[in-house]
Amino acid sequence: MVDQRFAVSVHVMLSLAQAHSQNSGPGRALVTSEYLAESVRTNPAVIRRIVSRLAQSQLVNSFRGKAGGVELAKEPSAISLADIYSAISEKSLLNHSDKAPKRQCKVSCSMSKIMGGLIEGFEKNSLRYFSRIYLSDLLAEVHKN
Repeated sequence: MVDQRFAVSVHVMLSLAQAHSQNSGPGRALVTSEYLAESVRTNPAVIRRIVSRLAQSQLVNSFRGKAGGVELAKEPSAISLADIYSAISEKSLLNHSDKAPKRQCKVSCSMSKIMGGLIEGFEKNSLRYFSRIYLSDLLAEVHKN
């Protein structure tokens, strides 16, 4: 199954950035998990789990209660996709087999080391790419449409 937490997290963060940009006056731009769930087209519990991870990484502020909601903790220009990815990811995008190698096969015995290096390079390059894209860049794309 494809893990969609990163895509959902970017959607949530863009929605919060949109609310942030529309709230130029005093007060907060709080958005409810119910509103975010409708936008993402998922269950509010899914949104709350994602918001919890984003809050732990200090990307959002979350307030409980009847008047509660979520807001960005930083300006959209200070939040990169690498920040979001790092907050949400529990494991690598790619993985290799955890099966024991066949001792008589040189390829089988080499695969863990080979794949480990490839996956590490993939992750580093992906994070480097994500670190150059900010929430404000994506928000500008939303405003173009």
